[in-house]
Amino acid sequence: MERAFVLLKPDCLSTGRRPAVEAAAAAEGLAVVCRHPVALTPSDVRLLWSEYTDGGHALMRAFLDRYLCGGVSEVLLLRGPDAFEAARRVKRAIRSRYANGPFANLVHTAERRGELARQANHLLGRCPACAEPFACDEPPVTPPRPAGRDFRRDADLPGLVESLWPVVQATDPPPPAPHRLDTRPPAAAVYLGADRAQSLDSAVTAVWSALPGVALARAVTLMLHAGRVGGYPIAVGGSRAVQRSHRTLRAHGITACGIGPAPRS
Repeated sequence: MERAFVLLKPDCLSTGRRPAVEAAAAAEGLAVVCRHPVALTPSDVRLLWSEYTDGGHALMRAFLDRYLCGGVSEVLLLRGPDAFEAARRVKRAIRSRYANGPFANLVHTAERRGELARQANHLLGRCPACAEPFACDEPPVTPPRPAGRDFRRDADLPGLVESLWPVVQATDPPPPAPHRLDTRPPAAAVYLGADRAQSLDSAVTAVWSALPGVALARAVTLMLHAGRVGGYPIAVGGSRAVQRSHRTLRAHGITACGIGPAPRS
């Protein structure tokens, strides 16, 4: 029998979703061997999510600290056949039912076996019942995600995250108005979708660069909403302004973008 873990994030516990996670685990043939309440610290977040760096992912780290360090989490040690893959299916099932964006997705488990060993040893290593170390031949460190601008030069990131937190956590937030690229009557719009190849910081950097004059908080809100619903108009303006904006997104490596008609007001 293999072992794996699922981390129940603070929002999972605060919304009473623990029974749903345990039911999903049982449906996959997994038994809960041990439970560990844990209050994650920023140091824990940096070790567990090592694919995000201080300089290249300052915005993501600010959001993760607010999300994961603001309440108690719980780690479930699971045992069962093919536990690694089964735990991943549990994560997908819970997120597909209840998640509401990257900072309201309730649960975490490792996506690579090397990552599983590193994260499980950190989360479970102090418990005598779970002390047997996880071992794996894969590299323990997850490759870095695409980096973006170090927005600490531009804003108080903890303050920015706090101001956006109600919208980030809302079940059905109102769609943000597209950014106006110029003063002309909108002839076209720049559309943005979800691009899994990008990180939060690289995508926000692209949007912030492509929409002249946009506030950082607005760029974050537009990017997160587009990632959630897909194909969302993040900017409107005259044809030339829209084309320039689209070229800038493409130059930053954004592929899930295009030009379309301006939405009706």
